[in-house]
Amino acid sequence: MSEIDLTAAITRLEAAMGALRGRLRERLSVSGSDLTVLQFVARAAAAGRTVRVKDLVSHLGLSSPAVTGTVDRLERAGHLCRVPNPEDGRSRYIELTLETQRAYAAAMDSTNEHLHELLSSFSERETTRYVRVIDRVIEALEYGAPTP
Repeated sequence: MSEIDLTAAITRLEAAMGALRGRLRERLSVSGSDLTVLQFVARAAAAGRTVRVKDLVSHLGLSSPAVTGTVDRLERAGHLCRVPNPEDGRSRYIELTLETQRAYAAAMDSTNEHLHELLSSFSERETTRYVRVIDRVIEALEYGAPTP
């Protein structure tokens, strides 16, 4: 395979991810940036992890007030809810509402099932290598992007 084949594969991957994000945005009636928040919360929940505003701040690279505003807006829209942190009464975890969980799952169709099947077929060594390759591609894409 040539570099052109690899670039074409990356382009097809980008198009497929864009189409998936489009389906999710349409189904959930949210913007692209709001979808990024919802996807992060959904993926964390699927992995059994909790999400706090500071986790979103780190993931999104935005200020705490900006993230708090986004979470507030998504909470008012019925997509997110804040639940008490049992270990620290001052903090809250952020979760998808039941309705948004259902809509998200429906919009994902069988995508998660197919991805899980594919990814679980990789050995630990293959998974490690795949993650490294993805990280290198991301780094190359980000390095090549003009700075704001």
